Amino acid sequence: MVDMMTTNQQLFCELLDRSILELSDIDVTFRDRGIEAAEKQLADYIRSTLKTENFFKIPYQPRENAWALPEDDDFAAAEKIINGELRSIAFPHKFTDTSHVDWEFNPTPNEAPEWTWQLSRHHEWRCLGHCYRLSGDEKYAKAFTELFMSWCEQAKCPSDMSKNTKCWRTIEAGIRLALNWNYAFYSFYKSPYMTDRVICTYVRSICDHGYRLSRFHSVAGNWLIMEMAGLAHIGMLYPFLTNAREWGDYAFSRLQSELDRQVYRDGFQFELSTNYHDVVIMNYHRVFAAAREIGYPVSREFIDKLLPLFELDINITCPDGKYPDLNDGHRASLETWCRLGSIYFPKHEAINYFATNGKDGRAPEYTSVALPYSGLAFMRTGWGKDDLWCFMDAGDFGRGHQHEDKLNILMYAYGKNLLPDSGCYSYDSSAMRRFVLDSRSHNCAMVDDMSQNRRGRYHPDNEPLDRYAGMLWSFSADVDSVEGVYDQGYGEQYLHVIHKRKLILFKKGVADSAPFAMVIDRFTSEDGEEHLFQPSYQLGTEPYTDDGVRFTSDHGDQVSFSIVASERHSIIIGQEKPLFMGWRKSYELPNALNFPVPAPCVRFALKGKEARLVTLLCPYNGTGKTPRLVEALSSISDTKAFIEFSDGSTAIIDELDHPCYADTADKLVGI
Repeated sequence: MVDMMTTNQQLFCELLDRSILELSDIDVTFRDRGIEAAEKQLADYIRSTLKTENFFKIPYQPRENAWALPEDDDFAAAEKIINGELRSIAFPHKFTDTSHVDWEFNPTPNEAPEWTWQLSRHHEWRCLGHCYRLSGDEKYAKAFTELFMSWCEQAKCPSDMSKNTKCWRTIEAGIRLALNWNYAFYSFYKSPYMTDRVICTYVRSICDHGYRLSRFHSVAGNWLIMEMAGLAHIGMLYPFLTNAREWGDYAFSRLQSELDRQVYRDGFQFELSTNYHDVVIMNYHRVFAAAREIGYPVSREFIDKLLPLFELDINITCPDGKYPDLNDGHRASLETWCRLGSIYFPKHEAINYFATNGKDGRAPEYTSVALPYSGLAFMRTGWGKDDLWCFMDAGDFGRGHQHEDKLNILMYAYGKNLLPDSGCYSYDSSAMRRFVLDSRSHNCAMVDDMSQNRRGRYHPDNEPLDRYAGMLWSFSADVDSVEGVYDQGYGEQYLHVIHKRKLILFKKGVADSAPFAMVIDRFTSEDGEEHLFQPSYQLGTEPYTDDGVRFTSDHGDQVSFSIVASERHSIIIGQEKPLFMGWRKSYELPNALNFPVPAPCVRFALKGKEARLVTLLCPYNGTGKTPRLVEALSSISDTKAFIEFSDGSTAIIDELDHPCYADTADKLVGI
């Protein structure tokens, strides 16, 4: 007998809807005839009434969380599962067999906690169910029941429901009930391996999940969305439970209200992470897709609340059709998400355009976009694959998965990710994880080797979703400019240094030059002391040349990227002490291993009570018309910069000619 929080007596005497004729006397059966008779009565009812036709109209969800090798189809992945080889966050471990899995074990060499946590999302169970439906082979049902029962025997729902355990974090409870458990159960419920005892154990665990998710869920954030998605599925799929309707109504109510509580007025989910923004979209999609097929009513008003989130994805995307790695983000495909969006907004021109790779609909009429509430600016020359794209963060810290990277700049041009972000890294305690969270890994600035420190004083109430973030901007057909300020302190002592940054993007170049960006950094010490101001740029692993004045990385296909500034710079690459700097995460290794690879960091150092640095970010494409290249740069006044080109010609740029304006726009601004 599996020891669970929901007892057999509670299940059969309290938690089943006895208005259902077949279950009307199940409490009497349990008291008078015993547990086996009651289990048979409930299991027979489920086997005779479970409606699978509509359930399996819900599209089979794509893989996530790297639980299988990309090259393995479901049948190949299932064979490994049957043989006891389970994979979490891309790292495999072979257990003795499927009935002897230690669900709290962690085999990763760096003890990455996500391995154990994500193992209890049970993506494998959905895979086994899918293979069973396609083949009818009972070996998949056998493996599932062994895995399921071994998990229930070990992973008892904690009696202190407010606490998370290795197998019972609320996020995993939501994910497995919004996706994997239901698919497996609906696939296997008539298998001979699904005995009365297994079915009733499953129902008891569903009750544990419903109780936990309805009473001890998160307060906000993507966790809450995933938890409510799981609870909504319980409410829709298990109507024979007494609390099903109550749980479902509560979940739908919270899901609808959270779109007002978690989304900035410009459409970005308040964690400001490209990954978790789409996690939110996906969980709403799962709920809506299930509701549509099962017949659970969802208002059009509720569905329409998702439109700004899909439009946000379009507004931020790079020319290669992928998102930037903002905060704990990743470079997902816009096409994938627009195909999803077209289900709900089939007449939206831009969504259709990107969903069909330009075959239908049309691209937005604007190019550059300012998000005044989240404080982000996305500048571009067009929507084509070879267009130039540039980004600057002048906004809020965000409500979760934050990096200390205000005033960060990214650039993409000519089909290459020239100035990338550090992106997400495994949620462990490694030096690389600390590096990724820190200003050291971003294209912003440090002071006296100290990072920005918004985290230390952060409180979400300081970042209301309907407040302008303080970003200034101005866009035109030829030039875009954006300004922002970081003034929240550096290091544990909150050194009071103000960093003002202005980015000017010359989308058509200057006097026949290639397009480029000018960055003007101003630092002011507010404590009257001299400090070392240290702007830096983190590059990729491409080959490069450097002479201390001009840094140039070679991206292949005759595309290069140069950094030229009014001061000399140094290069840090693969440094561990005194500061861990000059690294990139490896995309070649399983992501649980987290072995970083050396990559150059271009770093400046200006000492004083005040300082100004002018830097040019210069992409170059040698396949077309050969434009003049920037050869050198010098600052000739507090607002002017003198540029020397490779052909001997010169130009003077005055930043005052490109002013930015107050962020008082009432909506997205594009040109």
